[in-house]
Amino acid sequence: MTTKVYQIVPMKIGKRETQRLEKRAQIIAIARQHFFEHGFDNTTMSAIAAQLGGSKRTLWSYFSDKEELFAAMLLDTAQGIRAQIDLPTDRDDPLDLLIRVCRSIIDRVLSPIAISMFRLVGPLADRRPDISRMFYERGPGETQRLIGEYLRANFADILWTDDFRTAGIDLVAFSSAQLHFERMWGLSTPPTNKEKDARARRGALLFLRAYARDPDAYAPRAELAALEA
Repeated sequence: MTTKVYQIVPMKIGKRETQRLEKRAQIIAIARQHFFEHGFDNTTMSAIAAQLGGSKRTLWSYFSDKEELFAAMLLDTAQGIRAQIDLPTDRDDPLDLLIRVCRSIIDRVLSPIAISMFRLVGPLADRRPDISRMFYERGPGETQRLIGEYLRANFADILWTDDFRTAGIDLVAFSSAQLHFERMWGLSTPPTNKEKDARARRGALLFLRAYARDPDAYAPRAELAALEA
């Protein structure tokens, strides 16, 4: 019996489609600038089209209205932030792995673009719950799901829970919530790398104390106490 070997050939994108994708990315970048500077309500498709140049019909051929463009900008921004989160899979010490994850989370939630997104959407929560829900589902919600799946794939053998989404939410909170709130409200200057490292270690230790089947084996109480001293 002869076994056929099928070769997967990557799909090539033509020049025209490449140009269209580049134009779409340019529109989203311009829109992000306008939304961040002027807010959702004061951003207009006309102003975006004017900065883009050319005919207004060019913009409308990509996005039918401001809500559709905002959704595309939000998704693009969230994906860009999420892609930079370090989720290591090497068989390192569980505490060391989680410290790396927590440190990466801290860097992402304190990045200027993430802070700008939260400040943009926050004032809309009561008036436009559809937008705030979209932001949560495509941004923080999807990030929490991703981290939960990472925990399922890499830590299921040492954690007592099978609710990995909630575990992911708690890992984000333990590591970065306070720092994020302080920066959101302008209550503090950006933390130093040393301060970020300390918060990342504390977050990982708290998480393992809460979720590990044998917390003393992975997150000694004395080490956490030393950080709190």
